[in-house]
Amino acid sequence: MNKMNVEGITTILFDLDGVIIDSNPAIIDAWSRTAKEYGVDITQEQIDQFIIGASHKYTLEKIFPGFSEEDKKTIHSLVDRREEQADCHLIAGVSAFLSALHCCPVNIGMVTSSWPEKIHHVLRQHRLDYFQCIISRHDVVKGKPDPQPYLLAMEKMQATPASTLVFEDSDNGIRAALAAGTHCLAINNDHYSNIHCISSFRQLSVARDEVIYRFARGGCGVKLRPTR
Repeated sequence: MNKMNVEGITTILFDLDGVIIDSNPAIIDAWSRTAKEYGVDITQEQIDQFIIGASHKYTLEKIFPGFSEEDKKTIHSLVDRREEQADCHLIAGVSAFLSALHCCPVNIGMVTSSWPEKIHHVLRQHRLDYFQCIISRHDVVKGKPDPQPYLLAMEKMQATPASTLVFEDSDNGIRAALAAGTHCLAINNDHYSNIHCISSFRQLSVARDEVIYRFARGGCGVKLRPTR
């Protein structure tokens, strides 16, 4: 999708990690602490290559290649538990932006590679009661970068790709959203010249004029504030 005014958005989908919450520190801590308990010291290079934005299967294969499947299962369970219990800060401006969208004639959903226990912990912690549909890693056979999670969300929310706007931060997430045919806005990821990128939700507002994504109903849309 190129950078132009878009008419007719009915559905907005948010990723969780890196879009709603700044969870990278918690993810790194969970993997590092658990690995150390198994005698493995994770390097910064491994964090960058094999943990951030990667599936748990990929991380386990790359960092624990000599471990048994039973050990890998236990490691994964410990990491999940630590992530679930971690307190993560919200991405700047996302709460106010969600509140503004909640007053608009659009449907709001979440599509994440996280799991229900972690999702509900975050939503309770930050009192984010805005999502009409949540797709987690338990709902799909293929995760991001496969488009299946976004295709399932649109099916459940009765939306078309042309009427759906996605907020994503990782390369895998953006690839999934674009492969599903949706419009996508990147958070802290400027690898894609054909989509808009913002550093925080403070750069966005709901307005009637000069919008970059217009809602199908209500006469308003998403406006991009100029950076200073």
